[in-house]
Amino acid sequence: MKISTFLSCSALFLASLAVAAPDDPNKIDTCTKPGVVAWTIDDGPGMYNDQLLAIMAKKNVTATFFVLGTMIDQNAAQAGALKKILAGGHQLASHTYSHGNLDNMTVDQMKKEVSTTSDTMFKHSGVRPRYMRAPEGRCGVECTKVMTDLGLVISHWNVDTNDWRFMNEKEPLKATEKSMVEVNDLIINNSDPAKDSFILLQHEIHKFSVEHLADRVIDSILKKGYRFVSMEECVGEKAYLEGSVLPSTAGTSTTASATTATMTTTATATATTATTASKEQNNAGAMAQVAAWTMGLTAALGCALI
Repeated sequence: MKISTFLSCSALFLASLAVAAPDDPNKIDTCTKPGVVAWTIDDGPGMYNDQLLAIMAKKNVTATFFVLGTMIDQNAAQAGALKKILAGGHQLASHTYSHGNLDNMTVDQMKKEVSTTSDTMFKHSGVRPRYMRAPEGRCGVECTKVMTDLGLVISHWNVDTNDWRFMNEKEPLKATEKSMVEVNDLIINNSDPAKDSFILLQHEIHKFSVEHLADRVIDSILKKGYRFVSMEECVGEKAYLEGSVLPSTAGTSTTASATTATMTTTATATATTATTASKEQNNAGAMAQVAAWTMGLTAALGCALI
């Protein structure tokens, strides 16, 4: 067999093995329609929140703020930011309470992380987020089941500014350039608004990220032809729950009981739908993998006869 033929056949076989299983439908990492970017802001509300909201208002763009319960409880300024975020036309979402690793927690601890944050956010904003993002994206099988059973939308991303990596850079402009590398590579230089969409991750607790990076992100993405949207529009699922994440077990009135029953039914229906979708996608993925393996095996056998 010629070396060139061997290499070609090997490449074909390896390509067949590279067919990956479909993304977990319970973990959202892209939008349901092209031409949009869901700009997600993590770890706030922080001390630069007013400045960031002013930039967004000036540029007329929308974002989703994944906030921490601890940040809200720190002082009145942080708590007051929630209503400002909503007033600016943005979406509020949960980044848990303590920013701990959910995969290292018990089921009850995971539930407490999101339920406490939900209660805190409701107290200061009047809304309970349906969208949640696990700290560092760490949400394994058990965590995924817990969150989907609660009716929450697990929100990942497919582009990261990595701004946290450069927070100690002495020169803000250098930090900004480094934070734009992945944005430029995946969105600006190698995408098509006619068919692509993105969920972009950034933080609001780093000064350079707000004062320098935010403008760069907005201007470059708008120039490319994308439109900024909330996670609600990106995914097509409602932004907020209609009641508590976890039903109250004490002092429930008839109204509260009815609300709890509705919440339970909604969460169950959501989980059932997600489970069904997951099974269907897994079955489709399995069929695709079988076909890919068959193609690879056929190629290998064919090459063996050359």
